[in-house]
Amino acid sequence: MGWRRIPGTKFRIVNYLAGKDESVEIFLGESSGEVLGNANRWLGQYGLTPLQSQEFLGKMQMMDREAFIVEAQGTYVPGMGSPNQENSAMIGIIRPSGSNIITLKMTGPADEVESMREEFYQYVQSFTPVEVANLPDPETP
Repeated sequence: MGWRRIPGTKFRIVNYLAGKDESVEIFLGESSGEVLGNANRWLGQYGLTPLQSQEFLGKMQMMDREAFIVEAQGTYVPGMGSPNQENSAMIGIIRPSGSNIITLKMTGPADEVESMREEFYQYVQSFTPVEVANLPDPETP
């Protein structure tokens, strides 16, 4: 797969770097919120118009439930003091989980994100509810 796992953070349970020069970030998180609000926040990072309904999002299965696909391309404005990234792309998955959402997001240079699309979707579909509930501590080898 060629992804290198790095320590998680407060909002990123699992964190990877991949691609040429490790310029692609892939991370899994769980947070409060709802699908449309989170999708629109991600789209806003690319300066795109908010969606009025989650019906405009793609769909796939993740851990035996419906999940929503969010995609964007252009200039990525990650915020938190990080520099803007020109010619960037994002593929994100948002899966409702009780009162929370599980998110899996890949961002990086557009050509690299596109070349990793199928690998990313295979990774999404590899999760089972038990695995996510028992994810190891990112600091543990």
